Amino acid sequence: MKFAEVAILLREIVDLCPGLDGSTITLVPQKAMYPLYRGYHVNIGANVSRESMGCLRKIVEGHDLVMQVKVDSVVIYESRSTDRSP
Repeated sequence: MKFAEVAILLREIVDLCPGLDGSTITLVPQKAMYPLYRGYHVNIGANVSRESMGCLRKIVEGHDLVMQVKVDSVVIYESRSTDRSP
């Protein structure tokens, strides 16, 4: 995701998912994990409740993004090839 897209996504998460208050949100450059990609992954460090997970899923699906759920965090990223470097 581009930085402007991340800003829009984060605004929606803050506005629509109050259960995530107190969570740690970090931006990870995609190239740190996948050298051929540009943009960012959003990492939300929290033990996410069922309600908050449902809220996140709606937002992520609405932006055509992918969400990877881990034990203590959620990673949101763009998997489309349009974000690849030439």
